[in-house]
Amino acid sequence: MTARCFVSIDLPKSVKEYLGSLALHDIYWIKWMKPANFHITLNFLGELGPERVAETKEILASISSLHKPFSIRLDRIETELDMLWLMPARPTGGPEKNDALEALRDDLKSQLRSARLGKSERRSYVPHILLGRSKTGRHMRPVIENFEPQEFVADRINLYESELTPGSATHRLIESFPLG
Repeated sequence: MTARCFVSIDLPKSVKEYLGSLALHDIYWIKWMKPANFHITLNFLGELGPERVAETKEILASISSLHKPFSIRLDRIETELDMLWLMPARPTGGPEKNDALEALRDDLKSQLRSARLGKSERRSYVPHILLGRSKTGRHMRPVIENFEPQEFVADRINLYESELTPGSATHRLIESFPLG
């Protein structure tokens, strides 16, 4: 049996609840994501059998021990085609990236690629949290006006199984790996 897997950083419950409270359910053309599913994907792995899941766990345990917990500030909402995203802050407000997040992502990508795990991406990595998606395919526009930035410490990475069901995805935690 195989599982559709990904590696992510979860948000604290309080941040998930706050972000969930921003959903404007009276906008009929937006499908808002379930707060329980809010996360920052680090790597999408695709379908893995039990042996490959075990191999992935070994890699994640090794990588997580090499990285210390770090702060992530979620400070802006952006649109991308038919999606509404929440984006982590750039340290200086400019084009720089969150160095700790990027280093973790790069190490994971390298180790997973060496083990021939994961899907290769055609696009460059853009850390984000999917808040909503257009039901009609129309281009998303900024609809949330009262957003207050949120900050939290990323102290672990998680291996999840994602089951696609009609209407949404259900994520099941396989294992969590503390940083540092």
